[in-house]
Amino acid sequence: MLNQIYIVRRRLKKYKDIVLQFIINVISFSLLIVAQQVIALPIISRYYDVENFGKIVLAFGVSNIITSMVGFSVGSARLLDSNPYNYKYLKVFRKWVIISIFASLSFYYFIFPGSLLDALIFCLICILGSVRYFILSEYRVRDTHKWIFRQNLYYLLGISIGFGIFYFERNWLIIFLVAELVTVIICSIAFNKTSLFKMFNDNRNLNMTNVNHLIINNGASYSLMYYDRFIIYPILGAANVGVFYSAAVSSKIGGLIINPLSNFILGKLFLKGNSKNTVTVKYTIVGALAVILLYFTVGIITTPFLVRILYPDFLTQINEIFVPICYSAAVMGGVNILKPIIMKNMGAKYFNKVFLLYGVSLVLISLLLCLKFSLIGVAFANVICSTILFVLLLVVLRLKKGN
Repeated sequence: MLNQIYIVRRRLKKYKDIVLQFIINVISFSLLIVAQQVIALPIISRYYDVENFGKIVLAFGVSNIITSMVGFSVGSARLLDSNPYNYKYLKVFRKWVIISIFASLSFYYFIFPGSLLDALIFCLICILGSVRYFILSEYRVRDTHKWIFRQNLYYLLGISIGFGIFYFERNWLIIFLVAELVTVIICSIAFNKTSLFKMFNDNRNLNMTNVNHLIINNGASYSLMYYDRFIIYPILGAANVGVFYSAAVSSKIGGLIINPLSNFILGKLFLKGNSKNTVTVKYTIVGALAVILLYFTVGIITTPFLVRILYPDFLTQINEIFVPICYSAAVMGGVNILKPIIMKNMGAKYFNKVFLLYGVSLVLISLLLCLKFSLIGVAFANVICSTILFVLLLVVLRLKKGN
């Protein structure tokens, strides 16, 4: 009897630890997204007309693509290396920072012509964001997740300070510049005792395969994440970029839970090594379907309410598009639940091939339907492609389970 009680207590403690890890993971991930997309951009939208806000949303997406390609990709490559302190990582990082300088300056000056100083500030935001992501990789190398939480908390603090300055100097770039400066400076001071960059003292040859693969992969993934802006802007104008972005607000908040949950499941599957178990596959499929139903229901209920609060200027313009956007976001939430078990059973390369096919199809169909049906066309392109992707992954899992 006592032995059974002991076993039950151990299991309860195990599940408690798992839940606690997941909650910390969600909070850490959420802080950055909340700071950028729930606090900063909605407030910024109150001070700019719809045309300029659409351009700001586009520029914000480009800065995220650049920082993920440079800082996040090079940093993530270190995690795949038995020697993460190879000096050549710093050389690669510097090279891509230089490339990002020209890319960010050119893009910003194209979108906002005649503002060289603002283009330089935008460029600095991209550089500091890349440094922030590179520092983040060190926390992951050391497995110090509390510092990931702290870094994002510093970013939220920086956003708050940035808005204080924005009150006197109405330039949206100041908000993100201060956020990046505060985060990088505080994290650099914390690393002062260990001198992070001095630790890169190994000069052995570096296999560039992982680095190049991650740069391409992250660049493609983030470009696809923001693809609608690059299609809508040249065809329908900047104002419609803001409309489509605001209609997707609930999907962004839903992603605060779904994305960490996907990464959490993947980590547990790799540790347990039992992902080929029929029961595991069955519960994953049921879980994905449940997520879609819950995600969609919550989305269509909360979107008008959230837009009324965060983006009131766009409330009357989202009526036709927010339901299909909520549906496609919910289905992609289900895809993210299936993703870990697909990658575990079929391999990352297989999933990347399927996702590449999905991405190409989504861009082409969105382009055609946008030209024909305006914003509603882009929304339904997402519905079509996300549904096909989810059904395809279900079929693959069923066939795999049958074998």
